[in-house]
Amino acid sequence: MNLRTIARKNILGNLQRYVAYFLSCVFAVSVFFVFTSFIFHPDVNEDNVYGGSLVKTCLSAALIVIIVFCIFFISYSNSAFLQARKKEFGLLTLFGTSKQQLRKMIYYEQSLISLAAIAAGIGAGLLFSKLFFMIMTWMLSVKVPISFVIVPKSFVLTAAGFLILFQTLLILSLWRIRKLEIIELIKSAQKPKSLPAYSKWLTVLSVLCLGGGYYLAASANAIDMVFRVFPILILVLIGTYFFFTQSSVAFFRMLYQKKHSFYKGTNIIVRSNMIFRLKDHARMLFLTSIITAVILTATGVIYMFYSDLQRQEEQSIPQSVSWVEKDASRFQVMEPKTAESTLKQADAEIKYKVNATGIPVTFETDLPFGNRKAKAGALLISENTYNQIAKEKGYPVIHLQDQEAFINVAFQMMIKDTFGAGEKAAFHMKSGKSLSYVMKKQRNQGILMPVGEISRLLVVSEKSFDSLTQEVPLKEQTRVIGYELEHWTETVDVSKKLEGMVPKEHRSDFQTRAPGYQVIKQAVALTLFIGMFVSVLFFIVQGSMLYLRMFTEIEDTRVQVLALKRIGITDKEIHSILGKQIGFLFFIPFIAGAIHAGFAYAALSNMLNSNLFLEAVLVICIYFVFQAVYYLVTRRIYKRAVLRHISS
Repeated sequence: MNLRTIARKNILGNLQRYVAYFLSCVFAVSVFFVFTSFIFHPDVNEDNVYGGSLVKTCLSAALIVIIVFCIFFISYSNSAFLQARKKEFGLLTLFGTSKQQLRKMIYYEQSLISLAAIAAGIGAGLLFSKLFFMIMTWMLSVKVPISFVIVPKSFVLTAAGFLILFQTLLILSLWRIRKLEIIELIKSAQKPKSLPAYSKWLTVLSVLCLGGGYYLAASANAIDMVFRVFPILILVLIGTYFFFTQSSVAFFRMLYQKKHSFYKGTNIIVRSNMIFRLKDHARMLFLTSIITAVILTATGVIYMFYSDLQRQEEQSIPQSVSWVEKDASRFQVMEPKTAESTLKQADAEIKYKVNATGIPVTFETDLPFGNRKAKAGALLISENTYNQIAKEKGYPVIHLQDQEAFINVAFQMMIKDTFGAGEKAAFHMKSGKSLSYVMKKQRNQGILMPVGEISRLLVVSEKSFDSLTQEVPLKEQTRVIGYELEHWTETVDVSKKLEGMVPKEHRSDFQTRAPGYQVIKQAVALTLFIGMFVSVLFFIVQGSMLYLRMFTEIEDTRVQVLALKRIGITDKEIHSILGKQIGFLFFIPFIAGAIHAGFAYAALSNMLNSNLFLEAVLVICIYFVFQAVYYLVTRRIYKRAVLRHISS
């Protein structure tokens, strides 16, 4: 019997331990193959796919994420396999196997698994490439459907890239065991575990870091988030790491020292197991909780943004078709009759019309970045004009006194108030006349086309507006024309036709909603689709890490279960103990990751000025269901592996 035969039999003998790792590698290879097949597909070009270069860039970025994650996962898995088999390696060395032969055997084992994973991954990718191409054809603006072809470059890149990756990480793993002695290998699993220690200062640090990160996320708006995103990430990472390595130890030691804790019966065994294995599990719990947070945050944020996209567009671009006439006495951009005639010919039904006039004014405001002030513009309109459009859009109306006013902005992320409620603000007309108003709370709801000087609206009482319009001739006023259309998402063609009818010098004064919405929706849908692929990969890898960790400790668990049976613990109680121990490893990281993601969802809700609670709950519940299924399957396999050897 040679080393290759021994390696092959070892793989078959440890099949349960290797299966999760193997399937994770297969999935990673297949995703990489499918993505590269699409990127290098001859039909994916600018002439056939709208924004083809951007699509390729997004997929390439996803590939980089996959490769980086695979490097980490394979390295972690190899380390776990070597740790679990140290006693076996020590016995082989004791029976005369040299270190060189031992390294060769491990090399053959891992090489066989990696070659099989690459072959199976490419096969699975080839099988699902057609389905992937069909989905991408449906999602993107493709002139000619993307056909199924075999892309040689994707074969070469996938096979060569992953082979180099597997071999490099394998060689690095073999380097770790070159100095281990026989006695260290044989006794590695027999070293007694002491009660884990913790630092009070690091425990406090973990709480402060997590609390600080959560506060920065929950209280951030769009402008704040630019500066806060990296501090939040750093604080949460540090806080999570020390939470599992320090705070969790402090919590369990507190329970351990209590004579009358809430643990009863066999739960005392679960509690003791957890506290003595906390240091071993801390790194894995930290990593899986961060992976869970990444999955939930990435998928949830994109999904929440996608589900809220139509509302965002309706608020940011208040009317389906609109334009600004800077000289309210004539029509230079487009005649309303022309627009209405074109819409009628296209069977686009008009829901309501807008024909509003206002007076351009200027004021001083703080710049978003820094403490400097700058001159900004606004369009002064009457409360009647505001209320008429607000009623059409379902917004609450407002009633102002003579010297009261408020600022209205259309952009949802522009939620920082220009003026504080009750503040007295000064505005200036072109004639040089100054106006002073007591400001009411700012409203962030789109009313009129937000372009140039009317990106902000200054709403005043009807009496104030009437007195000002008597002083300002119509020629110096600004007119806004707008049409809200029924089923506006289906009006892309007529919107583009209207855009083409506008003189070039007035294109910036004309705005339609449907074309831009379709482009953004396509981009977000593509991002969500890619994100789901990557999230599924992360989910499988996370589950594999948990699976590997349990099977690394399976021999210790068998010894413990045998001892429990000898002192009279029933099979039902043993099943309960094992189930709770596995559940701890599966659901504690889920809870931590869900809390992290929850604060990220709160930050997004603040940025979009929208309540996205239901969408957030839906994402977390879906992930919980997948995690629960993975837990039930793993628990069944693990229990059978532990108890079969004992009963036999």
